[in-house]
Amino acid sequence: MVLDLKQIKNALETQKKSGTINRAKIHQDRIRFHAETRISSTLSYAGTNFLRWVESLIPSDKAKIFKALFQQPVKTAELTGIIFDKLSRVFDGRNPAFNYQFTSPEDRDDWEYYRQDVLKEPAIWQTDGWENFKTEINSVLVVDLPAEQSGDKPEPYFYWLPIDQVIDYRVNDKTQNMEYIIFKQGFNDKDKEQIAVIDDTSFRVFTVEYGDIIEEVSNNTHDLNYCPARFFWNDPLTLEEPDIKVHPLSKVLESLDWFLFFHTSKRHLDLYGAYPIYSGYESDCDYSNTLTGEECDGGHLRNNDGNFMFGADGKLLACPKCGDKRIAGVGSFVTVPVPQDGEVDMRNPVQMLIVDKSSLDYNVQEVMRLREEIINSVVGVDGGVVNEQAINEKQVNANFENQSTILNRIKKGFEEAQDFVDEVTCRLRYGNTFLSADINLGTEFYAVDPMELRKRYALAKSNGASTAELDAMQGQILETEYRHNPQQLQRMLTLSQVEPFTHFSLDEVFKLQEKQIISQIDFVIKINFTTFVYRFERENGNIIEFGIKIPFSERIEAINKKFKEYAKQQLSDIGTGFGEPRELPSTPGGGKSLPRKD
Repeated sequence: MVLDLKQIKNALETQKKSGTINRAKIHQDRIRFHAETRISSTLSYAGTNFLRWVESLIPSDKAKIFKALFQQPVKTAELTGIIFDKLSRVFDGRNPAFNYQFTSPEDRDDWEYYRQDVLKEPAIWQTDGWENFKTEINSVLVVDLPAEQSGDKPEPYFYWLPIDQVIDYRVNDKTQNMEYIIFKQGFNDKDKEQIAVIDDTSFRVFTVEYGDIIEEVSNNTHDLNYCPARFFWNDPLTLEEPDIKVHPLSKVLESLDWFLFFHTSKRHLDLYGAYPIYSGYESDCDYSNTLTGEECDGGHLRNNDGNFMFGADGKLLACPKCGDKRIAGVGSFVTVPVPQDGEVDMRNPVQMLIVDKSSLDYNVQEVMRLREEIINSVVGVDGGVVNEQAINEKQVNANFENQSTILNRIKKGFEEAQDFVDEVTCRLRYGNTFLSADINLGTEFYAVDPMELRKRYALAKSNGASTAELDAMQGQILETEYRHNPQQLQRMLTLSQVEPFTHFSLDEVFKLQEKQIISQIDFVIKINFTTFVYRFERENGNIIEFGIKIPFSERIEAINKKFKEYAKQQLSDIGTGFGEPRELPSTPGGGKSLPRKD
C-alpha cells in the first residue's frame, strides 16, 4: 500500500490503532515487571498496580510493612531468569542450517561477509533478538536503508522498533507483513519531532509540529513492492486481537503476582523470628521527683506538664528506678495490665510471642509450589524433576516431548523472523540475483543434561541395547557435554573412533580376555589407551590436527595403525603370556600395562 500525504495526515489525526497499541504496552509492561532485572528509584506502571492489588488484600498496617519489604529487582526476575535460560536452548539445536540461494556466486560470497560482519548474524538473534523476545514481544522488525549509500551496493540494516513508538500501521492478513507503518523517529537538531513512514515503495521521514506535517526530510525509494516491516512475533494472544502477541509468560502472569506476594509475605514472617515480640506486666513503679516534677510512666520520664522527656542524644529518658528492667537486644516489648486486687492471672510475668510454625511452613511450601508450577507451565517440565525423581520411561518421554513442543514453537518464531529479515535485506542489496532463504535453527535440542543421558545409556546397556544404539547415545552425550567447546568435542569424537571396545569397562574387557575371545593387540590398546594417546601426541602433535588434510577415515586408520605398533612393541618387551588373567598395575598416564616377565 502506498500512502499519500493526505492519508498520512489522517493517520496522525485519528491514530486508529492507539487502543491496540496501549493494550499491547500494558501487556508488555506486566511481563517486563517480572522479567526485567530493574534497579530504579521509580516503579513501573505494572509495579504500582501490583502494590495497589496487595493493598486490597491485606490490612493497611500490614500493607505498609509489605511495601517497606518490597524491593527491586523483584524476586520474580530471578525466577523468570531460570525460565529464559531453559528456553534459550532454541539456539542450541543440533545441525542448524542457513541456506541462501543466489544466481551469482559473487553475491553469495558477499552475503556471507555482509550477514556475519555487518549484520552480526546469527549472534545478534541470540543477544538483541533474545532480549526483545523477553521484554518487547510486541516490537516491530524493520529493515531500513541509510539516507546515503557509501558503497557499491545498498547497505540495508534492521532493528527492533518498540511498540510505544508506533503511531499507525496496517497488517496484511495473508503474509502477516505490514502494508505500511508510521512511527516516531525522534527529534532533529531544532527539537522538532520527526516521524518515519514506510510503505510498499519508499522510506520517508517528515518533521511534524502539533500533529501537522511541516516538511519532508527524506524520501528513499525501494523496489520491493511490499513494506519491509512486520511484527517480530506472529503468534497472537487472542484471535479477537491478533496484533497483541502471546509471550511465554502471558499465561502465568497471575501466578507470578501470587509468587511475589507470598515471597514478600514470607519475609514479613521472617521478621518475627529475627525480632520476637515480648510481653510483660506494666511496671509498677512509683518513682517521682518532687523538686523537678518528673515521674515514671511505663519506664520513661514525664515532666510536670505531662510530656515525655528527651535526653541530649534525642532518645526518651529512662526512669532511673525501672528503666533498665526492659529486654536487652532487639525485639518489641508489649505491656499488659497488672492484675488488680482479687484477680487471678496465670500468665508468666514475661513471655515471648513466637510465630506459628504451621504458618511459616505454609508460606515456604506455597512459594516452592508456585515456583515449580510456573516453571513447569512455561518450559514444559522443571529439569530437576527429570534428573532427580524416579519416574518411569513413559513419563520421561512425555516430559521431553512437551519440552520439545514448546521449544519448537519458539524456534519457529525466530526462524520466521530471521527469514523475513534476511530475505528483505538480500532483495534490497542484491536484487534479482537473490532467490531464496531458508533458516533452520536445528532439529533437536539439548533438553537433558549429560548426567541424565549417562543414566539412560547405562540402562540401555544393561538391557542389551545394540552397539549401534549405544554409539548413537554416546554421541549424544558427547555433543551435549561439549556443545560449547567444539575443539574438545572433535577430540572426543575422534578418540571414540580409535578406542577399541568403547562400550566396555576395563573389568569387562579383562573378563573377555580371560575367555580369550579378544585379540591381544586390542586388549593392550584398551588397557593402555590414555598412555598411547599421550605418546601419540608427544610424537605427532594434537590428535585432532594430525592428518588434517586427508579424509577422516584415512586419519583414523593411520592413528589405529600407530596404536597397534605401540601395542606390539609393548608385547615384544614383556612377552606374550596371556594364559593367566591378572590385575594390571596402574601407570602414571591413567591406563594399565602388563607386568614384565622375569
